[in-house]
Amino acid sequence: MPADLIAVLRANGPLAASALVERMGASRPTLSRAVRAAEGALIVRGRARRTRYAARRALRGSLEPLPLFRIDREGAPHQIAEMELVYPDGTALAYEGEFGWPLEDQMLDGWFEGLPYPMQDMRPQGFLGRNFARQHAAVLQVQEDPASWSDDDALYALSILGDDVPGDLLVGAPACRRWLEHVQRVASGEASAGLADSQLASEYPKLASQALAAGVAGSSAGGEFPKFTTLRQLADGSQQHVLVKFSGSDDSPGTQRWADLLVCEHLAGRALEAHAGIATARSRVRAHAGRTFLEVDRFDRHGALGRSPMVSWAALNNAFIGSAGRPWAEAVQPLVQKGWLEDEDLARTLRVWLFGQLIANTDMHDGNLSFLPARQGDVNMLRLAPIYDMLPMAYAPVRGVELPPRNFTPRLPLPAEAAAWQDAARAALGFWEMAAADERISAGFRQVCADNAGLLGKLCSR
Repeated sequence: MPADLIAVLRANGPLAASALVERMGASRPTLSRAVRAAEGALIVRGRARRTRYAARRALRGSLEPLPLFRIDREGAPHQIAEMELVYPDGTALAYEGEFGWPLEDQMLDGWFEGLPYPMQDMRPQGFLGRNFARQHAAVLQVQEDPASWSDDDALYALSILGDDVPGDLLVGAPACRRWLEHVQRVASGEASAGLADSQLASEYPKLASQALAAGVAGSSAGGEFPKFTTLRQLADGSQQHVLVKFSGSDDSPGTQRWADLLVCEHLAGRALEAHAGIATARSRVRAHAGRTFLEVDRFDRHGALGRSPMVSWAALNNAFIGSAGRPWAEAVQPLVQKGWLEDEDLARTLRVWLFGQLIANTDMHDGNLSFLPARQGDVNMLRLAPIYDMLPMAYAPVRGVELPPRNFTPRLPLPAEAAAWQDAARAALGFWEMAAADERISAGFRQVCADNAGLLGKLCSR
C-alpha cells in the first residue's frame, strides 16, 4: 500500500515528483490523486521537472498564507508574493510581482531555507530590536531577548507589528493595515510632520531618556550606542527619517570618549566621500542637555512615507556564501563571480575595508555593510549601499567606562592592494587630521588623533 503523501513530506521536506513517487512506493497516477486530495495541506512550487512538493507548517496554529508587500518611494504598498511555511522548516513564496533581488537554484521557484534573505534584516536586533522585544514580548508570547527567537517567532511578530522595519518589505495583512492607518494619519495631518531644528534641544533629550528607560542594561558596555529613530523636518521643508545615536549625559571619561566617537563617525563619513569618492550615510552632530547626538539619514526612507530596499552583507553571506567574519573585500568576491556585483563595487569595498583598518575600526562585522538591488538588462544585481557605522572603535571604552591605552599600528599593504591602500590612506589621513582639529572632540582624544595622523602620514610618504 502506498505511503501517505503528507507523512512522507513531513519526514523528508520538499521533494520532486520522481523522488516522491519512489519514497511513497506509488505510481504517478496515485501521486496525482494524493496531491488533489491533500491540496489544503500541500505546497507546490515550480513547473514541469522543477515541480516540488512540501507539507505546510502552521504559524501559531494558522495554515493561511501570509501576503508579502513592498512599500514604494511614495509610500504605497504593493503585494509581491504570498508566503507559506514549509514543514519542518523553511518558507515558500508564490511570486506575484517583481521580487527584485538576485536568486539562485530553488529560490527561483520560491523555496527558501528559513526566511527569504531580504527579510532577515527585518528581524528585531540590536538596541532598537531589544527595546521592541521587551515592549511586546508579553503580547507576542516570546522571550524578551530577540536573539533567542526562532524564525517563526520573528515572522509572527513581523506579521502583527512589523510596520516600521528596515528596507521596503512588510509581511502579513495586520502589519500592512497598521501601515495604511499611519498613511491616513499623515494624509489627514494627524501625524507629526517631523521635528524642526528649533525643537531638537527639548525633544532629543526626551527621546534619549525614553529610549534608555525602555532599553536593556549593558548596551554601551557591549560597544553599541543607544539610539532612537524619528522623522525630521529639515530647513528646506523636506522630511527625512533619521537614526539618532547618543552619548551619556555625565562628565565621566568613558562618557566623553563615547561622545568623541560619535563625532568621529560623522567625520569618517565626510572623509570617505571627500577623499575616496565613496557614498556614505549623511549625518549631523548635535549637542543638547549634556549629550552628544549623531543624526544619521536613513537611506531606506524617502520623505515621510517612501521606502526603498536594502540588505545587509550578513544576510547575503548567510544565504549564498557562508563565510562569516572574513574581510569584506575577500568575502564578497563570490558575488562578482555570480555576476551579481560589478568589479567597481568590489574595488570600493576593498577601499572601505582598508580605510576602516587605517582609522582603527575594530568592529567591521557583517551587519555593518549593506547592498541595494540593481537591474542590468534582465538581470537582478547588487550595488554597494552608502557606508555607515564607520568609526575608530579600537578606542571605545572597555566595559563601558575604562580607557586602556591603545597603540595605533597601521599595516602596509600587500602589493596587490597598494593602489587601493593609497586611496584609503589618503582618506584615513584626512579623517585623523579633521578629528585632531575638531573642538567638539575632547583635547586628550584630539591629541591621539593628531599622533595617529602623524604616524599615518609617514607611512603614506614612504
